[in-house]
Amino acid sequence: MTRRLFALPSALAATALLGAALVLVGASSASAHDALESSTPAAGEVVTADPTVVSLTYSDELLTLGDDTSAFAIQVTDASGAFHENGCVVVDGAVASTGIALGEAGTYTATWQVVSSDGHPTSGSYTFDYQPVDSGNSLPGMAAAPACGAQWAGSPREDSAPAATPEPSATTMAEEPAPAVTATADPASTNDDGADGSRIGIAIAVSIGGLALIVTVIVLTLRRIRRDPFEKPDAPSGDEYGDSQK
Repeated sequence: MTRRLFALPSALAATALLGAALVLVGASSASAHDALESSTPAAGEVVTADPTVVSLTYSDELLTLGDDTSAFAIQVTDASGAFHENGCVVVDGAVASTGIALGEAGTYTATWQVVSSDGHPTSGSYTFDYQPVDSGNSLPGMAAAPACGAQWAGSPREDSAPAATPEPSATTMAEEPAPAVTATADPASTNDDGADGSRIGIAIAVSIGGLALIVTVIVLTLRRIRRDPFEKPDAPSGDEYGDSQK
């Protein structure tokens, strides 16, 4: 009986030591997760310029599988719950970032989830205030968190619809000039005119040739008439004279 009384406190002490060890192990495991060391915008900061990126820096390099960041998320929401991030998370060592396009002035919440260097996911959130100098650049957020590559708050928007093409009115149609009519010559009459022209040309050529022949004959005749009448004929040669004596 006495031994049992002494054994009970020993068992209780062992149980207490085991519980303390488990608590210490749990605390050590929790402290092994990478902690958020800094952020841009910072927690509680009042931002006046238009931020385009939320950047988070952790205590150690984050764990990624190549370029796959599907286990990472950074969301930025306004007071109404609208989302202003682009849905794409870029991880570079111990830094995770995403693009943002803020809307109206007010308090924004940045919520994040990353994979720690020990392989365990860790998450958290913080807030910052946005008080822009020029409120004309505010963009409405999305009702749901956008996927990477999908339309988001910063996507280009059509400011105005394209102008409609006016339909032609009755007055405009009446003022349009009628198409010009080009006269086309009759092929048969054209051929006849060409044939007549050819005949006339031949007749003129023949007339000119005959006239030239007549002029040539007249010129030769006048030359013979104008020859010197006192010009003696050539004396006959000796052979001709001998033949005449015979």
